[in-house]
Amino acid sequence: MSDETILTGFRPSRRVFLKGLAVASAAVGAGGALSSCGGYEKAPEGLKFLDDKGYAVIKAFADRIVPRGGPYPEGALDTGVVEFFDGFAATDYPEVQKDFKSAIALIEHGPLFIKGKSTRFTRMTPDEQDDYLAAWQSSSVTLLRGAFLGFKRLCFMGFYINEKVWPSIGYEGPLV
Repeated sequence: MSDETILTGFRPSRRVFLKGLAVASAAVGAGGALSSCGGYEKAPEGLKFLDDKGYAVIKAFADRIVPRGGPYPEGALDTGVVEFFDGFAATDYPEVQKDFKSAIALIEHGPLFIKGKSTRFTRMTPDEQDDYLAAWQSSSVTLLRGAFLGFKRLCFMGFYINEKVWPSIGYEGPLV
């Protein structure tokens, strides 16, 4: 998929894209319009890093990366992937946690910048989410590809360490 189709006919220069990203990041960091959007269901108790918005975004992301009934009967939402992500992020350095939060906000509000859609990631249909995430995965922008790959790897890490998945992959568990 080329950047022209990803951006629905609008192909900003690298400078324009980075300026938009800087403005969005500043708004998120300052608690501006992008981060103050409401309407998220309450996140489960006990999370250490993710707030309601972060939980909703990572839940939707993980569900698209490891859906139920894909190659395995279980999916990310059956195996505690979001909780794994939360625990992993909560133990990281504050600078990295800030980057996690920025990437989560960019995933949520990126449809405006990347697809020209005035909707949030969590409000898209599953097919739209898949198309949007494919744009991240194949983007010419290293930041987007890196964030996508990092979050995808965390989702799979959280998925494969869950004992519910082991029979599906033929793993009998640790020998000790």
